[in-house]
Amino acid sequence: MNWRGPWPVRLRLILAFLLVGVPPMLGAAYLASALISSSFEKNVGQWLTETARFVIVEITDREDDAAQIAATLTGAVSQTGNETADGFRAALKPFEPVLAADGFDVLMIYDGTGAIHYTSLPFKPAKTLPTSATRAIFAGTLDGNPVLVAGATVSLSASSGNLFLFLGDALDTSSFSSLKAVPSLQLDFFAMRDGEAIKLYETSNLSTVPPKPILQRLASEDDPILLDDPPGDLFLAAVSGLKDQDGMLSGFVFCGVGGQEGLDGPDQQMRLLWAVFLFGALIFVLAGTFVSARFVKPLRALSQGVRSVASGDFSQRVPETGDKETVELAARFNAMAAELEEARAREAELRRRERLSTLGEAAMVIAHEVRNPLGIIKTSSDLVRSRTKLGPKEEELLDYVTEEVHRIDNLLTEVLDFAHPKEPRRSVFVLRDVVDRIQGFVAPEMTRKGLAFSIEDRASGATVSADRDQIYEAILNLVINAMDALPRGGHVKVRVFATARAVSIEVADDGPGVKPELRGRIFNPFFTTRAKGTGLGLAKVTTVVEAHQGRVECLEEPGGGACFRVTLPRAASEPPVPAGQDQKITQG
Repeated sequence: MNWRGPWPVRLRLILAFLLVGVPPMLGAAYLASALISSSFEKNVGQWLTETARFVIVEITDREDDAAQIAATLTGAVSQTGNETADGFRAALKPFEPVLAADGFDVLMIYDGTGAIHYTSLPFKPAKTLPTSATRAIFAGTLDGNPVLVAGATVSLSASSGNLFLFLGDALDTSSFSSLKAVPSLQLDFFAMRDGEAIKLYETSNLSTVPPKPILQRLASEDDPILLDDPPGDLFLAAVSGLKDQDGMLSGFVFCGVGGQEGLDGPDQQMRLLWAVFLFGALIFVLAGTFVSARFVKPLRALSQGVRSVASGDFSQRVPETGDKETVELAARFNAMAAELEEARAREAELRRRERLSTLGEAAMVIAHEVRNPLGIIKTSSDLVRSRTKLGPKEEELLDYVTEEVHRIDNLLTEVLDFAHPKEPRRSVFVLRDVVDRIQGFVAPEMTRKGLAFSIEDRASGATVSADRDQIYEAILNLVINAMDALPRGGHVKVRVFATARAVSIEVADDGPGVKPELRGRIFNPFFTTRAKGTGLGLAKVTTVVEAHQGRVECLEEPGGGACFRVTLPRAASEPPVPAGQDQKITQG
């Protein structure tokens, strides 16, 4: 860039926007960052409090589930004839895998004295288990380590005397899978032992616990407590107490978010300040860029258009916007590009017709050369059959030869018909009549294959000047192709509609459709996706339609399936289709 010479208009506008907008943006960014930081801290605190409350509710739900399942188990095992500890243990044994899969891994049978007769895990409760139906948090040890179990107790059987059932879920963070989706959340469980908090699971780097005044509040309060001064390097934290069967504090839930997540109080506020400032500066730069682009965009579009046309892309158009001179220049460029594109399309069509003509002549020569030996083969096989007494195996082989000769002869006839199509013998007729004729012809095959056929006529008797038989064969070819593509229960739809200058027929189906990459090739001669197809069906349709100055297209049917549209010129003597014409649908 030449710093001494005149600067580009775009750069000068961007600098002007920055000088005007940056100073007030600094003040606004500071105020915004302070407000956002305060609101953010409040929202995080509320979120942590609600998370702690959610964990308590989940634990309460686990206690209720344990009570309901324990009651169900009691009913299930009450039918046993041996109402002893061993009898109940044998009856409960089959349920243990299902209970463990649901998280209830602690199953115990104990008597009225608290003596444990059976336990699925080495859980030792800190207090004597109750002799009445109770749901609570039960403290104890599991393999010598402190543990909290959310569970319930029920009486096993009235006739069993003093035997009781305990079912529980040892609490850990795996019990709260819905919270694992929040990686910034630190969730810990603590057990209380002799007034001291002991962390149960090493799920975070939390090395300190809340102070004793907070623990004293937990013993008397039920709602979660938001910590004003969270321990360690945490940004914010909340705790909620867990009560045992006697209503005493047996542990608590700790929820926090740490500084490693980018929540650092003043540092976070400074980052927000810079973020708001940089965002505002970016807005001004973008505004300056947009305004300056309004001056140079039309000229750049013209330049790009010229490069595209020079590279052979004649479909390029430029927007006709800007001042009067620019609009006029863009309009002339678009007109020139349109003429070039049309000329190239005509040239491509001429080349395609020339290739088809050459292909047709070659096919005709090959067909004549092949038919001579085919005639000899057919005559020879007939002569052998008439003069020689053949066995069943030889007769079957000669039948194969005759069938293949006929098949090849039919294929050659199809190639010759394509190579030298007949000139249309025109007459004026209603295009709907051809559709009705086709419907009558294919009706038995449709019924045999379990297919549906419907006609939607919106042409109001529109006529065309064409060869009736050739148009019939072309549309019939499309209908047969649709039938071949459909499974049992499919639907072939034929739609007839007209405009002031043309009449169109659409043959649609609800089959698999035509892949987009094949739509430009399916009308080429000898192109087919079938194992035994000749690839001349759609090519012959194209030849017939183009001989009548029409066109054929492959479209995508809404809802799935293929749609082929044939458009023919309307008969010259026929009046235009009136607006608001009626629609008639017939089912076959």
